Amino acid sequence: MELRQLEYFITVARLGNLTKAAELHYVSQPNITVAIKKLEEELGTKLFTREYKKVTLTPKGKRFYEAILPLLSNLQNIVDEIKDTCDKESGTITLGIPPMIGTFTFAPLITYFRDTHPHWELMVVEDGSIGLRQRLLHKELDLALVIIDKLDDTIDALPLFTAEHKLCVPRNHPLAAKEEIPFSDLRNEPLIMMRLDSFHRQRIFDECAKAGFTPQIALSSNHIQSNIDSVAGGIGLSFLLDKVTLHHDDVVLRSTSPRMKVTVGIAWPRNKYLSYASRDIISYLTDLYQTGKAQE
Repeated sequence: MELRQLEYFITVARLGNLTKAAELHYVSQPNITVAIKKLEEELGTKLFTREYKKVTLTPKGKRFYEAILPLLSNLQNIVDEIKDTCDKESGTITLGIPPMIGTFTFAPLITYFRDTHPHWELMVVEDGSIGLRQRLLHKELDLALVIIDKLDDTIDALPLFTAEHKLCVPRNHPLAAKEEIPFSDLRNEPLIMMRLDSFHRQRIFDECAKAGFTPQIALSSNHIQSNIDSVAGGIGLSFLLDKVTLHHDDVVLRSTSPRMKVTVGIAWPRNKYLSYASRDIISYLTDLYQTGKAQE
């Protein structure tokens, strides 16, 4: 029984898909299939039931998964800790940042990281807060800058700042005259939204449902500046965190009713070893957004 076989098994069990598991491990699907087959032969039992484009754990496979998952996690933590204590000068951090939060947090963070850890590699994963939180659950990320409201209890986080999702409207739009815009006023308005993995898209759909309608989606895009340009061009209305710089004189931000306030924080998987550089990033971001020390 090889460690790599167990790693492949864990990934397939979590994703339920051989192709996605192969992509995650940067190998071909046959490599994953052969490894699982050898593992099943050694254990003398089937670990998965195979259907079209999907695999699910058998009862014995589920028992095996639950038994080895904490063992492999502890082993990885030990390996990471030993490597980290032996060499603090280099390494890799995988950091998740949603597109909207990244527009105003990434520049100071990357500047600090390059200045203080010049030989470390920062691998940035761009996804919505919901998608990144799922990646944290599966320990695919070291850290993530995400909306931390209603976090799963297997994720640890430190709050950094509060922000508000506001409606972005053309300055000459009738709704721009209002200080707060009820969701009911958006019933007949085309909306420009972030993609499905975003926290605010889910919240907006929930609020529209409470107001008794399904929103009209004119465009779904994670390109923040393009979304703002589209608002200015009359394509539809959008939603932005109030900390995003507009770079447009012909659009304005207005609060909704109810207001959509969120807490942004730095999060990491519970019980996962944090490298020296990861802990330093947490400290830097805490100082930057909570005390302002990093700006002095």
